Amino acid sequence: MKTKKHLDQLFKEQFKNFEVSPPPVVWENISAALQKKKKNRKIVPIWYKMAGVAALFLLFFSVGNYFFNNNISKTPITIEENNHNEVERTSPKLLDTDALVQKEKDTNPNSEKDLKKITPEEVQVSSTSDDKSLKENQGQKETYKTSKPKSKVNTTPLKENDVAITSENKKQKTSTPEKPSANTILEKEKTESAIAEKISKEIITTSPDKVDAEILETEIAVLEPKEENKKSIFDAIQEKEDALASTEKQTPDNRWEVSPNFAPVYYNSLNGGSSIDSQFSDNTKSGDVNYSYGVKVSYAVNKKLSVRTGINKVDLSYVTNDIEFSAASPTAALKSINYNTRGVIVAVGNRGTLNPPPSGTPTMADDGSIIVPRSGVIPGTMSQNLDYFEIPLELKYALLNKRFGLNMIGGLSTLILSANEISVNSDGFQTNIGEANNLNPLSFSTNVGLGFDYKITKKIVFNLEPMFKYQINAYTDSNIDFKPYYLGVYTGFSYRF
Repeated sequence: MKTKKHLDQLFKEQFKNFEVSPPPVVWENISAALQKKKKNRKIVPIWYKMAGVAALFLLFFSVGNYFFNNNISKTPITIEENNHNEVERTSPKLLDTDALVQKEKDTNPNSEKDLKKITPEEVQVSSTSDDKSLKENQGQKETYKTSKPKSKVNTTPLKENDVAITSENKKQKTSTPEKPSANTILEKEKTESAIAEKISKEIITTSPDKVDAEILETEIAVLEPKEENKKSIFDAIQEKEDALASTEKQTPDNRWEVSPNFAPVYYNSLNGGSSIDSQFSDNTKSGDVNYSYGVKVSYAVNKKLSVRTGINKVDLSYVTNDIEFSAASPTAALKSINYNTRGVIVAVGNRGTLNPPPSGTPTMADDGSIIVPRSGVIPGTMSQNLDYFEIPLELKYALLNKRFGLNMIGGLSTLILSANEISVNSDGFQTNIGEANNLNPLSFSTNVGLGFDYKITKKIVFNLEPMFKYQINAYTDSNIDFKPYYLGVYTGFSYRF
């Protein structure tokens, strides 16, 4: 059976797109042969007739058995349901021209010569598995049902010129096919005889494209129920790749980053006040722009979050306006200032509050440095300058992590006081009078800001970070109504490794 199947497949593939256009004389000969009347036969003995009838009977059974075996041997295209019901589709096959010639000879002996003129190469038969066309030829109507409504068989009727040769579709099990009965064989022989007559009268010639299109139109389309929840192998591979990409995305290539930075810094108080003396609380203040510089080191926990620290040197200062100063004795000293001189100091007060110094009060210190430009009361301003070492501990979260990055920064800093001084200024003259004694050597700040990154390369990044820092526990005296803060715009290049 396997060898037979291979031969059938070979013939099917060789004659799939076979096409030959017969010359017009063939049609004329066939038409003339069919219209001839049977000639009178010579009288032959009775046993010749009996032998002929027996041979004819044997021929019918042989041809029927041949078509039946071919139909059974064809491999059906089936859809198995859960209850083992099947829908059979027989593949298209070529017409057996030898059998047709023999049948035509039996029905019309005079047309044998004309039929022999037609070679298999001159005939093309479009054979399909259309159940509906076969039912029309047999004059029967059958309804094919499956136990499950989900499996449907859609059929398309053949065109007028198409000839369909199919076996009767049956509901059968693949493992144990049913044996045909004698009535079935007789009906099959009658059907094949009628089809052979139709072929001899109507032989069509079509282009290969048209034949392919018609075969496609008449093939049975079997719709299988879709498995909505079942994933294809491509979906599974895509999900695996997405999961791997997501894991790689969360793991940065270069975790460490070193960032030298520099920033202009503005220092002032949120609510005014004065850190030197309460008498200056209502005086206007103006912040000075100083500088901060240092280096930061960060470690990337993932692509979004990183932790960083470092060390910066921060210079801060602010100016108190509307003051006056003069040379005076130490009894006029302010309590929050440690003066540089002993015998003569610089007294500072609001405008109109200082008394003129006694005559003969020196304007110079014991070391010969000038403490005031001249004798008397001098209007001017007072400045306080502070130096801190800053050690930040911050978290940076990436809101946008592309070539251009946007980050949210938050944390705190430890401020270590390194120096402070208080000076007075008047018309370009400036002198240092001492330092504040109410500052804590260790204070803190809360930090919040935004970070803008531009990736020049994968390892070199330009940074721009506006930051707001509020200083906590800056003074020893809790009664001082002074809330310092500073703003900085930190810029620099970072190197990732």
